[in-house]
Amino acid sequence: MTEPAWIAVDWGTSNLRAFAMGADGKVLAEASSDEGMGKLTREGFEPALLRLIGPWLGGRPPVVACGMVGSRQGWREAPYRTVPCLPLDRGAQVLAPVTDARLKVSIAPGLKQMSPADVMRGEETQIAGALRLMPGYDGVLCLPGTHSKWVHVSAGEVVSFQTFMTGEMFALLSEASVLR
Repeated sequence: MTEPAWIAVDWGTSNLRAFAMGADGKVLAEASSDEGMGKLTREGFEPALLRLIGPWLGGRPPVVACGMVGSRQGWREAPYRTVPCLPLDRGAQVLAPVTDARLKVSIAPGLKQMSPADVMRGEETQIAGALRLMPGYDGVLCLPGTHSKWVHVSAGEVVSFQTFMTGEMFALLSEASVLR
């Protein structure tokens, strides 16, 4: 494999997903594990990441992580940014504490909305990706998942969003109810 220019990490509550990225933005390799934030102590994040991406670290590429890794219970808290704002801001990323010299891990903060109160962690990177593919897009994005997000974007910024428990409700109804 060609040396990655950087490594993208999506670290949720249940799963850890990593992507070795080329300078051209193409995915060179991907890996995943079930070592999500919910299964780790603070000291467990670095070893879990090294198990997954160790072979990619020869050139010491920077690692950018999003999702629950930046929550209060995560590796290091990355405080929420308030909308309206750009989906991602490099200046707001926080560095995770590491001991392995091959690692430099930045954590992207999630977004919060004051009224109606709502938060997101990880979806902001999906929004940034969508806007990169659709420059100038102005409208609503639907991000399906356990907690689906409907997001209003305008002028490259997240203006507002709302969370719906559609995936969670489906799981409950289809697996744990008399309706299953």
